[in-house]
Amino acid sequence: MKKSFILAIFILATFFTAVAQELISEEIPVETLSLKKGNLPPAVIKAAEELFKGNTQIKWGVFPYELKDYGWEVNKNYNEPIDHYEIFMKTKDGSDVYAIFESTGELIRYKMVNKKAAVPANILNAIAKTEYKDWKVVGGTEIVKSNQKKVVEHYIVKVENGNRKKNLYYSVNGEVLTNT
Repeated sequence: MKKSFILAIFILATFFTAVAQELISEEIPVETLSLKKGNLPPAVIKAAEELFKGNTQIKWGVFPYELKDYGWEVNKNYNEPIDHYEIFMKTKDGSDVYAIFESTGELIRYKMVNKKAAVPANILNAIAKTEYKDWKVVGGTEIVKSNQKKVVEHYIVKVENGNRKKNLYYSVNGEVLTNT
């Protein structure tokens, strides 16, 4: 009887542990795969400190995202070994910087978001000539700089109309890149 009771407790403990691990793994989104600074390759830390000197590094993590032509998004089906790293920083002017590095320290792309900065006039003028002319521009400026694509620098402008929201992509010259 005592052995049966102990066996039952062991089986229940094993079951609940397995269920808890499954729930945790399903609830933790891919984008929260953060690391401690010391767990990044030294080349990434060194490159970030040199390229973004004077900015405060806040958070570090692996980068399970899919790079798009104009930005990036979480790839929840990412099952390859992760060898890209993201560092989140705050600049002296309050902007947020998200920088993506290869494990070798090569900067792939970074995005700077300044909620207080105005969208450049040439981009606002370009939006005024599109189907989004009556939509409201929300947020500040979001500029993306890339080292691996044809479009080296571009803006992402967030607009909304009621419950509908859209990201619009423009070159620094105000040319539409893709707004489909």
